[in-house]
Amino acid sequence: MPDASANSLDVGSGRRARRRAAILLAACAAVLAVGATHRGPAPALRLPAPGGLPYVSTDGLRLNQLQLTGTHNSYHVDSNATTLERVNALAVAWDVSLPPLPQQLDGGIRAFELDVFVDDEGGRFAQPLTLLGRTHDERFDPPGFKVLHVPDLDQDSICPTLAGCLQDMSAWSAAHPGHLPVMVMIECVEVRVPNIGPIDFADPAPWERRHVEELERMVRDTIGEDRLITPDLVRGESANVREAITGRGWPLVDEVRGRFMFVITCGIRCDEFLRSMHPGLRGSALFAIVGTDHPDTSFHVLNDPFADAKEIESTAALGCIVRTRADENMAEALSGSTERRDRAHASGAQIVSTDCPAPPAHLGSRYSGRMPDGGTARVHPRATDPRAGKPILP
Repeated sequence: MPDASANSLDVGSGRRARRRAAILLAACAAVLAVGATHRGPAPALRLPAPGGLPYVSTDGLRLNQLQLTGTHNSYHVDSNATTLERVNALAVAWDVSLPPLPQQLDGGIRAFELDVFVDDEGGRFAQPLTLLGRTHDERFDPPGFKVLHVPDLDQDSICPTLAGCLQDMSAWSAAHPGHLPVMVMIECVEVRVPNIGPIDFADPAPWERRHVEELERMVRDTIGEDRLITPDLVRGESANVREAITGRGWPLVDEVRGRFMFVITCGIRCDEFLRSMHPGLRGSALFAIVGTDHPDTSFHVLNDPFADAKEIESTAALGCIVRTRADENMAEALSGSTERRDRAHASGAQIVSTDCPAPPAHLGSRYSGRMPDGGTARVHPRATDPRAGKPILP
């Protein structure tokens, strides 16, 4: 989803909600004012399989001593209103189609971001708006959590249901034992946008405590308890997660290979629901973002490697895992600049997410958000280890 400040965690109100609303309003205005033609979806990015690099071992390394490549809006498919013939920057910002999740995993991607919407009855998003009017997308018919970007305008998805996304990941993992841990960021989205003239947008439903309970149950049932990195696993015998990661440290990489770590990264109510269900996150299958001085702290999203540079450094220095972004709104893909990407990889962040894990050929671009050597995983360049900066097999 379009990222606002990493500290703006309330998607139902505040700066993040206002930004999403503004983007929707801009898209609506473009549709109403221009009525541009539909170009069709951008070609899916083709990720190369990992291989050919002089990989080093991960023996003795801890989880926060890795640096991984992730994808932003990992489910995204360039769809209807994103193809407004470059009406404005919005059209370009959404002009990317990612491969199916198993193909991303095959290509070495080890961090994912999923925007999740509530749909208890089913069909809430099954009539998306296109330039030719509303159409029926039966993939959105079943009840349950949906994974999409912006209702109506930009909602095509490689896995429209969260259940499908998790099943794809779980099946891939079972077929590839020993892979590096996979980080999955869950954004609980419920932003509402007022209707504009004849356009009646699908209203996202609010998240409730029962939805977080269902989300956690789905993760446990689909991935499996023995394939999760949980707060309990990280905490061990320490009093809390923060004490564990600042003292003993994160689990060893080789002890958590083949596992997944799920984090609620956006949605203040979901965070509160989770922590009320699991005080101290004890017994939780999910992590949540809280302040660095909080006993549950572990994972943080700081998306701008320039503006957030000092905070990335101080947060990573505490032992927390940090996600930042190599690019935004396809600006780097269009300009070819690698300045932001290089700054992100040189920072203390362990996850560097990109919209372009491979060059977007349909834009005539050679830009990629991968690491400078073309890899997707390496020993963190800031690690106090002689292997620092060396590639590892994802």
